[in-house]
Amino acid sequence: MNGTLLPHQPGHRQRRHFLGKHQRLILLCVCALVMFITFYNCNFERNSGMVDISRESSTTLRLSTKTPYPHPHPDLHSHISPNRSDSSQPLEQLTLIQLQLISRHGARYPTLSGMPSINRTHEKLRPYIPQGWIKPELADEALDGILSTNGEIEVRKIALRMTQKYNVFLDKHMHRKGAVRFVSSEWQRSRESANIFRRAMDLNNITGPVVVVPAAKDTTLAMRFTCPLWGQSKKSNAQSVAQEIAVFDDIHGDELQKRISQKLAKLARRPVVPLTMSEIKTIYSLCGYDQSLYSESTHWCSLFDTRTTELLELCSDIRYSRVYGPYGPHINKRIACSLLTQITKDIDQALLDPLAATSTFRFAHAETIMFISTILELESVLGVGSVPIVGNMPEGDARRRGFRTTNLVPFSSNIMLELYKDQSSQPLFRLLLNERAVNFPACSADALCPLSVLRNMLAGNIGCDYAQMCTVDDKYDDNEDNDDADSIKISLDQY
Repeated sequence: MNGTLLPHQPGHRQRRHFLGKHQRLILLCVCALVMFITFYNCNFERNSGMVDISRESSTTLRLSTKTPYPHPHPDLHSHISPNRSDSSQPLEQLTLIQLQLISRHGARYPTLSGMPSINRTHEKLRPYIPQGWIKPELADEALDGILSTNGEIEVRKIALRMTQKYNVFLDKHMHRKGAVRFVSSEWQRSRESANIFRRAMDLNNITGPVVVVPAAKDTTLAMRFTCPLWGQSKKSNAQSVAQEIAVFDDIHGDELQKRISQKLAKLARRPVVPLTMSEIKTIYSLCGYDQSLYSESTHWCSLFDTRTTELLELCSDIRYSRVYGPYGPHINKRIACSLLTQITKDIDQALLDPLAATSTFRFAHAETIMFISTILELESVLGVGSVPIVGNMPEGDARRRGFRTTNLVPFSSNIMLELYKDQSSQPLFRLLLNERAVNFPACSADALCPLSVLRNMLAGNIGCDYAQMCTVDDKYDDNEDNDDADSIKISLDQY
């Protein structure tokens, strides 16, 4: 042994292991907590007859137009540069002379058109779900599409962030009459979003009141209601959209029904009634409302995972990309021309006299963002834009697509255009999507671009004759499709 002492040899000092007073107290607290959680879970299952499956809910759910803002997903901006991190020309060396914001309203309650399906789904699944999952206000006609409390909070947070970010510019110009203005569409959710944003940014109430564009004359924010050609094109395109969605349902319907029914059966601890694809899509919307209106991810969202929400987002994008996006009729690439003409006129005025520049913060709808992104071809910047979104889209193409509504139009989504002059007085611009700078292919590695790049992108959409562009022949009846041309009196469906 070479003189080495064994544990019980004389001279060996035995190490005695014991817990101190504080360690014993911590251990007792942990044991008590574990026992309480176990008792609670068992009691929940025993009293409700249901199993808590919320542990299985994912934090990476893609909820299309019902996604809350800001995005909780780390991968959403893989094609977008973070603010101020990659610019080869420091912003501090530039002079900011104008801001132009176009924002979707904050999180809202369902519109009238969505309430019947919510009611039917609630009634069908009532025996299988905890009572707390059913929120009667989601089918309350008095709340038709109005801005929610969470929507108010998110709009205020964005306003405060932008106020802090642009504080030097705003402090310099806010006091000047007409330097900053706020504009909204006529719908309550947009008006209220604009008012909340204005109050948060303009604490001293220097700017004028929000300018509300009357719906019947709105060619810049809720333009689909004043463009009969768009309404006709949507109607003509409806069959092809329905066909692509039917193809999607045929390919993916069984998987979606099986996955969601299994989770529902596990929750209820018994077999459940079969779910239709329409009901699954309603549950998908309910998950979106849970997260956006209530910051709740353990109710309806517990029935989904990343795979199922990616599929349902794809299904949503088939429709949105055709009705409002780049894979629909040509009018989708033209309908925002009045808005863009107005913005470029403001830019030209700012370049002529920066001290007379007007920065405008506009509040509208998801469709407004989609129409602008279509003209700017953002689908090709954010991913692959050359492949239309179809029902049988290969999985690889689906993952690489640039048009993804979860990324593009969550609640409070926004496009910000920053106008600068460099030290040689050359105009530059930077475009931000949801507060992150976009790298256009025609620009250098930084997110700052010569203004000529923007002018080239918008060349075909400046100075349009909106009324003539939106005219259809006499055979088209504006009242024939009341979701389109003559639906100003009802809520903006979906948005």
